[in-house]
Amino acid sequence: MSNKGKSTARKKLEAVEKLRAWVREKVETGTLDQYIRYGRLNRSEIAAELGIARSTLSSTNNLARAELEKIEAEFIQTGILKGRISDGERKLEPGAFEALLASKERELKALRERLAMKTAENEQLKKKLSSSESFLDDIIPSGRRVCL
Repeated sequence: MSNKGKSTARKKLEAVEKLRAWVREKVETGTLDQYIRYGRLNRSEIAAELGIARSTLSSTNNLARAELEKIEAEFIQTGILKGRISDGERKLEPGAFEALLASKERELKALRERLAMKTAENEQLKKKLSSSESFLDDIIPSGRRVCL
């Protein structure tokens, strides 16, 4: 289906028709739950399946956006969707929490190792500096030229 020669209004209506057909299909096949993220339908995945831009569902096409919001409201009433979860209520799944914790522990371990290496390097440089300073303290008062 080519968009060439179609008016903007017609393109918007076609996007709404595609959305309705897609929702009908997913409800009939029982796969709609695969597209739910944080209590809402995932607009990016839906747009990719419909072959339209994500912005069509969120900002540029007010008809498609309103239709999607209407569909979500119906699903909230029927219990298919739980509604949008606020940041305060959002909780990580147990598996995701352990993965995040393990990731942070690995990062912390790497930082501690790096700190230990830098501390050892710092100590070596301090020793080198003190030996150079003691060498200069011995030679400078005698007036000899030093080529370092």
